[in-house]
Amino acid sequence: MSTFTASVLDPARSAAGDAVHGSRSSRRGPDRAVRPIPFTRLASVELRKQLDTRAGVWLLAVIALITAGIIALVLFTGAPADLTWNNLTGMTSMAQVLLLPLIGILAATSEWSQRTALTTLALEPRRTRVNAAKLVSAWLLGLVLMAVTLLVAAVFNVVGQVWFDGDGSWTMQWELLAGMVLALLLLVTQGVAFGLALLSTPIAIVAYLALPTAWSVLTMLVSGLQDPAKWLDINTTMMPLMTGQMTGTAWAHLGTSVAVWILAPLVFGVWRTARRDVA
Repeated sequence: MSTFTASVLDPARSAAGDAVHGSRSSRRGPDRAVRPIPFTRLASVELRKQLDTRAGVWLLAVIALITAGIIALVLFTGAPADLTWNNLTGMTSMAQVLLLPLIGILAATSEWSQRTALTTLALEPRRTRVNAAKLVSAWLLGLVLMAVTLLVAAVFNVVGQVWFDGDGSWTMQWELLAGMVLALLLLVTQGVAFGLALLSTPIAIVAYLALPTAWSVLTMLVSGLQDPAKWLDINTTMMPLMTGQMTGTAWAHLGTSVAVWILAPLVFGVWRTARRDVA
């Protein structure tokens, strides 16, 4: 006899069965609530994306090759007094400052250029949280490479002291190092901001490389723009930071240029990605 037939022929038996099932459900307790994805897991996944793609791997390889070339150039052509840990660190970080922001661009545009946004946003629909994870992962990669730069510069400081009669000084100007780290984080943030604002890898790379450079060239050609350039040219305002010579006025100049070239595109990019349709 089926359950339906039994419930029709014997309503009391059906009610007793429902009571038994209800008591069993109450003993099991309520269903477990779905927990959100931890932010650390989101950041680690975004970091893995930057290291797993061909573009990311080749970009890191180019950074390593340029760094090795700069070190070789300094060792073979530099004066022995210049072969110190401080100077080698400053020289090797130049390649990272120029190229690491491109990793931020790739991190921001990969979801839309490779059509993986649908999968990512299905697993984590809060897009601002995904964008924050991309930014944090780009920061972490930049800091790791800066730590590797310190280690490589230390190794070649020993090489310069042993084989090239270098000074070999281990004195580090921590103001200079802190300025380089902050400049690296700001430029990586700028790369993420341009990527989110444009959502196209080639367009974002061209805009990141061309717009600040075009502005710098324009200020050199037009004398009337030289005073505004002190506030708006991020290449100019970054120089005191990277040389450890920041003053109150320099901080004001840097803050203004950061607001124009980093915060504005970042806010626009977050707004745009929050409203963009996912195909």
